[in-house]
Amino acid sequence: MKTTAPVHELFLNYACNAKCPFCYNPPITQELLRLDLSFEQAAASLYKAAKAGRTRLNLHGGEVTLRDDLAKLVALARKLGFSQITLVTNGIRLGYPEYVESLVESGLTHVRISVHAADAKTHDEIVAIPGAYEKVLKAVGNVRDADIPLGLNFVIIKKNLAKLPDFLSYFCGELKVDDVILYFPHLRGMMALNADREAPTYAESAPFIKKGFARLGRARESVLLANFPPCALPELADRMLDWARDDHAPADMTHPEGFSEDVGEMKDGQRAPVPACAACALEPRCLGVEREYVARRGAGEFAPVKKEPART
Repeated sequence: MKTTAPVHELFLNYACNAKCPFCYNPPITQELLRLDLSFEQAAASLYKAAKAGRTRLNLHGGEVTLRDDLAKLVALARKLGFSQITLVTNGIRLGYPEYVESLVESGLTHVRISVHAADAKTHDEIVAIPGAYEKVLKAVGNVRDADIPLGLNFVIIKKNLAKLPDFLSYFCGELKVDDVILYFPHLRGMMALNADREAPTYAESAPFIKKGFARLGRARESVLLANFPPCALPELADRMLDWARDDHAPADMTHPEGFSEDVGEMKDGQRAPVPACAACALEPRCLGVEREYVARRGAGEFAPVKKEPART
């Protein structure tokens, strides 16, 4: 699925009030907690990105709502000409309507909330915050009341895999959120430490994903898959993001350490061909499979794709 509008990823901090076992970031230490971009550093990154023609901004961490200057950063980004400003969050603080209102008044245009089950017990156990799910549901209502687009991020792990169809039925079918991205976990950071206990294989995930999509009908168009090679689920390749070299929007990311990198080059470097790629119809467009996954799970579950999926 090709996207073209240039984007700036502003990775503001490592601090987080959740303890998700699948986190892409490494275990939190005092040193990492100190790696929090100052307002001046973040502002400089925004100025540079705007000058380079970036028009979309994603704000994430860590948990960026822990920062007291978030509304000020949103207002600056809007002033600099970013037409789409997206907050990526665990949703806890968005359970307070006045906070959501302050961000929207500052110029926030989109919200993505991480939700990992459609029941409180499972979601709260995953994020290790009692009462988190109740606050997330309040956040969904508050964002809806603010009349800005709302998307959800769901990370697939063993603990929530069987609950995925119910999650899609509830949030896409009943609540009708604007979109859901289902992320297969990257085996990095915390997930590298927890992979044996928490990470399913693509093959284990496929039946539950297909069952979830089968329930959705037309609502399937609101669900996307991230970090999936097309050969893991060929029948849903039209719903997959970022598997092809020519699908990357121009994008850069500024990290809490202060350095920046090209997101496309980063993703290209994380993946590599597997033996099945040699006979695949998608070679050489496809980036392949994440190296860490192959190192842990091998490449035996991947088979060549015989036909190019339709582009959407």
